[in-house]
Amino acid sequence: MSKIFYVGFGQMVGSVQTGMKGNISVEFVPITQLSSDVHKNTLEEADLFLIGPLTVNPLQQVQRAVQQNPHISIVVLAFQEQYQNTKQSLQYGHHVGKNVTIIPYQFGKDITVILESAINRTKQRKSFLRIQQRTLYPKPAPREITFQNLGIFLENAPIGAIVFDKEKKVISANNKAKQYFGEKLNLRTRTTWSELFPDENYAIRMDSDSDPIHEIIKVNNQFLEINIAPLMVDTDMPQYMLLVNDVTRIVDVENQLKRKIEELEFLNRELDEFVNVVSHDFKTPLTSISLLTDLALKEDAGEKMTNFLRQIKHNSNKLKLQLKGLNSLVDIKKSRSEKVEVVNLQNALDLILSEYEKTLKDIGGEIVADFHEAPEISYFTAHIHSLFGNLITNSIKYRRDDIPLRIEVSSRREKEYTVLTIKDNGIGINLEKNLNLLFQPFKRLTDQSTGSGLGLSIVKRIIEHHHGYLEVFSEEGKGTEFKAYLKDIKPF
Repeated sequence: MSKIFYVGFGQMVGSVQTGMKGNISVEFVPITQLSSDVHKNTLEEADLFLIGPLTVNPLQQVQRAVQQNPHISIVVLAFQEQYQNTKQSLQYGHHVGKNVTIIPYQFGKDITVILESAINRTKQRKSFLRIQQRTLYPKPAPREITFQNLGIFLENAPIGAIVFDKEKKVISANNKAKQYFGEKLNLRTRTTWSELFPDENYAIRMDSDSDPIHEIIKVNNQFLEINIAPLMVDTDMPQYMLLVNDVTRIVDVENQLKRKIEELEFLNRELDEFVNVVSHDFKTPLTSISLLTDLALKEDAGEKMTNFLRQIKHNSNKLKLQLKGLNSLVDIKKSRSEKVEVVNLQNALDLILSEYEKTLKDIGGEIVADFHEAPEISYFTAHIHSLFGNLITNSIKYRRDDIPLRIEVSSRREKEYTVLTIKDNGIGINLEKNLNLLFQPFKRLTDQSTGSGLGLSIVKRIIEHHHGYLEVFSEEGKGTEFKAYLKDIKPF
């Protein structure tokens, strides 16, 4: 028996039922208008959905019927004066489908042939669907076949794939995963998670209710992006899928970009400081030059004029030294154009000593070096030269007159640092009084020597620019010792 579910007829349904008698066995089932709940399955057993001319919104009923049962035939009856509007709304409405027929309705009109045809089309679609489900689209394969197909799909994937069982032992792994982990990944001995990742504890957090895990970890000098999620092939035997992708190059590029950003931020901070320093420390000699020039212009000649000119020259030279020192400080920020090299410390020191050979001979000084504990460092060669040059220059400038100058230079390794030590027996520094001023640019703690006051500031910036630090130990009359903690720089 066929079933016709109908809505929107009132007492007129009798004329439709009368026409169907004697042709096919049909049961008419009245329903209320379909609600917005598309999961009620109201039309599950229907062979035809008949929408009568009294239906308030026939388009809405068609749409909800298609959502509930996309295979059912739908016939819409509309009074003559409503027919065109109803037809247009169905033609241009969304989610109407192809199984809808609309006909103008007149009371007492025989529509038996139309209804029978629609019922037969529904049954044909149902029959075809059953054939599809039985032959063309068989039921899902057993777990073993599904798992096997999954393995075939992942075998030559461009990312690593490993499946673990509930004991966190490897069930299978594709070629890419074997390349990542090498001999550590052994399917015959059922490698465990902890053997692959001895330093990680993600396996502890893996269970059927856990959220997927996404991390980047380092294994065998590679950065691996891992994604872990439960793989419920069989609810009784939970597994876990691990996808692994080598992102070493991406991480390296990100680190390089991070270093560049840090360098630009460093340059911006330095630029701000330079502006403040220049506006303050250049003001004094420039003001003196201006005042002395005004005074000189008021004098005709004589000894006062000569004295004014000497002072003008003195302040001009002082300004020149400060400009030279400022250029040196800016130059150390140009490391991006230089090349990181393995610097031999003895060779670097020898180059600097060649500039001071005559000076040391004249003052009877000596430099003793010992680099056997750490003979090399990966660094910018120009920066090592600047470090040696500035600290040795300071030792020569601030030497004692009553004893020969002795400078001791050495190196050693301490954790991740190469420690360069430069120690002299000069006049020393009162650190309690002058430590805060020691590394400020354009500051000189004594009048014993001329200079720009930038040497120690340059040294400190070189070291801190590359994530190292500088220590100073000193006592007045007993000399000064600088310890530079330098980190190897990786080539860009």
